[in-house]
Amino acid sequence: MQKAAFLIVLGVLTVVGFLIFGVDSKSNTARALESDSVKIEKKWELPEILREVSGIAYMGNNKIACVQDEDGIIFIFNLATTSIEKEIEFAGPGDYEGISLVGGTAYVLRSDGTIFEVTNFNEAAPQTSKYETPLKGKLNFEGLGYDENNNRLLIALKEKSGDDFKPVYAFELENKIWVTEPVIKIKFNDPVFGILNQKISRKMLRPSEITLHPSTGKIFVLEGLGPKLLILDQSGKPEEIHILNSKQFPQAEGLTFGDSGEIYISNEGSGQAANILEISLNK
Repeated sequence: MQKAAFLIVLGVLTVVGFLIFGVDSKSNTARALESDSVKIEKKWELPEILREVSGIAYMGNNKIACVQDEDGIIFIFNLATTSIEKEIEFAGPGDYEGISLVGGTAYVLRSDGTIFEVTNFNEAAPQTSKYETPLKGKLNFEGLGYDENNNRLLIALKEKSGDDFKPVYAFELENKIWVTEPVIKIKFNDPVFGILNQKISRKMLRPSEITLHPSTGKIFVLEGLGPKLLILDQSGKPEEIHILNSKQFPQAEGLTFGDSGEIYISNEGSGQAANILEISLNK
């Protein structure tokens, strides 16, 4: 009887030890990714008017087009001079969340899904058209990225989604229509999400931005709430995930690429000045 009791206690301790070790092992892996896989190369603090910066798009010549979630204005920020050199009004106040450039046209996403097309945005007389989403329900859109190969914009939802996947929608640029079925489903049961050590739920990924790499075509999905950077292949299958340090990325909202593939991430001001960070990734 005593031997049986001893074996039971030993078994319980073994299981508990295994669980503790397993959780700790995953935590250590997550911490390792957080500290080792993302390196900040440069930092630019943004002026107060961009404290709520929510979307960025690289223009070339060290210039980045920015939007914030209060005013219908495109701000041109010069990385070399660290100053705003131009403001382009395209609409009234609103919760603007993303910006993408296609030639001389800027596309801006409002959180309700309305897309603003600003033609000749950097010229003397830009023209604005808008396209409302046909998707129903109270949805919160935050990510907007240009998919050159398919001549479309990819649009990411922040909050609403299926219980086991995050949908990505598209807006076709040739005929200016929404694709009402998801063009990508990011499945939460993919092994890449194992590093998060979370129960599968829609909170596993709440995108703040979606952008395509200009040379590889890979799809980068940024999250600001639980800061992370997810990389998908061209078909939308997850390849890798990078956990971002919450002190360095307190509210990561914008993502864009430079001419040579430099990665820029913008952070809203959260107890500090808003900023743009140039980062590099190590695998």
